[in-house]
Amino acid sequence: MFLNQVILAKSSVICNLPTEQAGSKMLKSAGKIVDILNQNGFTAYFAGGVVRDFLLNRKVADIDIATDANPEDVEKLFEKTHPIGREFGVMLVIFGKHAFEVATFRGEKNYDGRRPQEVFFTNAREDAKRRDFTVNGMFFDPRKKRVLDFVGGQKDLKKQLIRFIGNAEERVQEDFLRILRGVRFRNLLNFEYEESTKNAIQKHAHLLQQISGERIRDELGKIFDDENRGKAIRDLEEFGILEILIPELMRLRKLPQPQKYHLEGDCFTHSLAAFSSLPKSANLATAWATLLHDIGKAETIRKIAGEISYPSHAERGVTIAEKILHRFRFDNATRAKIVWLIAHHMNFFEIPKMRLARKHEFFTHPWFADLVKLTAADIRGTFPANFSLHRKIVHEWKIRSQEKLLPPPRELLNGEEIIHELHIAKGPEIGRLKRILKDAQIEGLVNSRKKAILFLESCLKR
Repeated sequence: MFLNQVILAKSSVICNLPTEQAGSKMLKSAGKIVDILNQNGFTAYFAGGVVRDFLLNRKVADIDIATDANPEDVEKLFEKTHPIGREFGVMLVIFGKHAFEVATFRGEKNYDGRRPQEVFFTNAREDAKRRDFTVNGMFFDPRKKRVLDFVGGQKDLKKQLIRFIGNAEERVQEDFLRILRGVRFRNLLNFEYEESTKNAIQKHAHLLQQISGERIRDELGKIFDDENRGKAIRDLEEFGILEILIPELMRLRKLPQPQKYHLEGDCFTHSLAAFSSLPKSANLATAWATLLHDIGKAETIRKIAGEISYPSHAERGVTIAEKILHRFRFDNATRAKIVWLIAHHMNFFEIPKMRLARKHEFFTHPWFADLVKLTAADIRGTFPANFSLHRKIVHEWKIRSQEKLLPPPRELLNGEEIIHELHIAKGPEIGRLKRILKDAQIEGLVNSRKKAILFLESCLKR
């Protein structure tokens, strides 16, 4: 797991960076920022997650820098800066083609469960103590190629443990969001929870109710966007977090399903199994839609002569999902995509029976590829799984794409031309006729302007 043999020296460790990362432009730019700070009399290190990922030889997404320079010093030394948290000593430095958070070593006091009420500038050792988990509390000096570890992060990396720095109870109550961060890092790294950390997360899970919807959304997004999302959702269930954050989902627990189609268990078991089976490539909107795709079943269940059904559960699911997404304050574009996927997850299996024009509408939709992933996950979350119909639909989609039948047909008549040729007034009827004409083109009934006029005239006579 570690890059090489390390040489212990009190709280620091000498090590080399991964060779494939050492040549990266981002790493070189970050190194230059440290050099500039050092040359001007300041101490500066890479900080937090980047050190953890270096030591685990994981891909590094970004590099944060910690220093004893204050924000005013940083502004003077670098041409392009932006204060993203001046009161916390955090500046954004644009260097080359990359942006880096450069933060002054700080200590924190008097937390309210979301943020500290008092911040003071200090040294690296004290800065490490105010961080969340030991594996995130280390520093790396790129000039001397050494890790500075004041919190035992290296030991926990070796043991593969997620452990709060210091007293677990205190860490949780300083910032309640650390409850979710614990779940995220445990599953991101495939580690285990240290016992007191696990107990603190479970004991204080209810405190997440006091965190804003935006912060919860962003942290859940990081969890759901990772390939280990399936394991993470089980942790959220075990700790009671899922019931606190998405109680609507828990209404699916013990909700029966038709035995002839679903032998895997109740609706909740199915939803989590589908969510867990999503491929690594699934995007965040698809992950949310998959988790919530059957959310409407609790309110639509019907039992007639022993037969279980959920009429219109997709439509009802859209309404419930909208409330959940509003609660977490999703942006309009993401919310629209999630609810479209939920709304159409049952329509997907009706595609073979659809007219060509309706198929065309689905096959050309920008989110159809995501619908394919959702419905595949839906099937994988079912026992016994049957992919025959899904494969048939995907095959037709690919064939029609290859035949270049998917691009929308060239418009034979626009709105003004329909009004002129058919001698009708402006109004909603024009839009209806344009849709009818487009469908007729797709299905090969008309292919010229003359035929289009005759076709629409015949439609008006019906």
